[in-house]
Amino acid sequence: GIGWTVERADYGIRATGEWGTERMPAGKIMHHLLEQRAIIVTDPIEPGSAQRIFNPVATEAAVEKANVMAERFQDWVWEDPARAARLAADYNRRFNSTVLRDFTAEGEALTFPGLTKTFQPYPHQRTAVARMIHSPSVGLFHEVGAGKTAEMAIGAMELKRLGLINKPAVVVPNHMLEQFSREWAQLYPQARLLAASSDHLQADKRRAFVASVAANDWDAVILTRTAFERLSLLPENERAFQDREMSEARERLDNIKATGNRASVKAQERQIQRAEERLKAIRDVPSDPGLHFEQTGIDYLVVDELHHYKNLRTTSAIPGAQIIGSQRAMDLFAKVDWLRQGHGNRVITGATATPIANSVTEMWVMQRYLDPEGLEKAGLHSFDEWAATFGEVTTDFELNVAGKLKLKSRFARFNNLPELRTMFASFGDVKTAAELTHLRRPQIAMRADGRRDPRLVVVPPSPELKDYLAKITERVDRIAARQVRPDEDNMLKVSSDGRKAALDLRLIDPNYGAIDGGKIQAAADELHRVW
Repeated sequence: GIGWTVERADYGIRATGEWGTERMPAGKIMHHLLEQRAIIVTDPIEPGSAQRIFNPVATEAAVEKANVMAERFQDWVWEDPARAARLAADYNRRFNSTVLRDFTAEGEALTFPGLTKTFQPYPHQRTAVARMIHSPSVGLFHEVGAGKTAEMAIGAMELKRLGLINKPAVVVPNHMLEQFSREWAQLYPQARLLAASSDHLQADKRRAFVASVAANDWDAVILTRTAFERLSLLPENERAFQDREMSEARERLDNIKATGNRASVKAQERQIQRAEERLKAIRDVPSDPGLHFEQTGIDYLVVDELHHYKNLRTTSAIPGAQIIGSQRAMDLFAKVDWLRQGHGNRVITGATATPIANSVTEMWVMQRYLDPEGLEKAGLHSFDEWAATFGEVTTDFELNVAGKLKLKSRFARFNNLPELRTMFASFGDVKTAAELTHLRRPQIAMRADGRRDPRLVVVPPSPELKDYLAKITERVDRIAARQVRPDEDNMLKVSSDGRKAALDLRLIDPNYGAIDGGKIQAAADELHRVW
């Protein structure tokens, strides 16, 4: 895409009355809708001041006009029969032409040579392994306790046995190395495993470790997250990755130049410069000449707890959707991208019970890791294009951490949900607790009324807690008015202090001493009563 420019739509009665307001005319509203930007009207604190303050009345009026314009546009799109037919055909080709494959039969037919006879996989585990064998990349999005560790181990061993991969690496949280390796060895007593923590990558051991990985025919190399991050890409591959990351932005710049809009060209050039600087900052990691990922011969990754890599750099104009990015997530993405360049699409399996935890953007991140080919076929080259297809920015009043109502714009509503679900299910093996009823789990104790629902214990706030929450409200007001510097106080500190105080005020200040009531005392009393 080349972005959007709206011309000659800010003057006249229809622009400021019927389809817009005096403060935000129709052209500006249309521009905000096209780029999914928040519709907010602000006023200067005083005449000539650069500082501005939110105007709720004017904003609400502009939001209402935006809703009217969006509804009219949806009707207009389908009014012309030729246009309607063309758009419907294009949409169906991109998003409505996939039939999901059922892997149940393939899973039932698997035999798993080498697997210990004492372990019998559940049907959903067999299906998951079948997906790993037959699909390029897989997300094992199963509920906690579903047996994802066994699925990853069996799937990697089968891929290796069938010759589909040569040397898989399993990336696990640092504290899980011993447990994960032990469980794998229990499943496959004859497996040749190499387990490595960051201790194996100390200065005097690095070259020996890389040589050991490269020169031996391991069934799997199990790495802690820290050890995996220490294996950097070769400088030339790192440069190629950064060029690929910036290629879309540069292509957009070329398209904008073709329009002759100099202001848009300058704006895009500034965006590219800032994006390059941010990307270089994220990828500024130490590089050891004797410790490069490519030298190990690893050609497939199995990543446990994939949600720990959800902060992948995502550029967006949508409020709350942009992700600055973390080194950990970009490191994984760079290595997966390099593997795809040299080994095709069969390069990764990721496992997590929470693929989407806090933001809709995380679904896009999972697709970038596991199904970039699907995004490419659908013509979704950026998050904002994906969001315009499957989501909608809503503006509504919300309670802030101080309990006050505030108008907030969020990317919080899905459109075209069946198509999005199909696209997600094409690589994601989703199993919820409702689907895993055959698993053995502890039952909730029977209540007096015969139900097994959790019993809610309501703990009223103490007078001291109410006084502290009043201080929290005052802090929020000062932060909103920018009367304190961010390093002195900010909303993150406020929300953290609020959670601590709700648990026990002594987490805020030990001088509070023991206070009658409170969650901790109520929990202790209830645990003692049950005991």
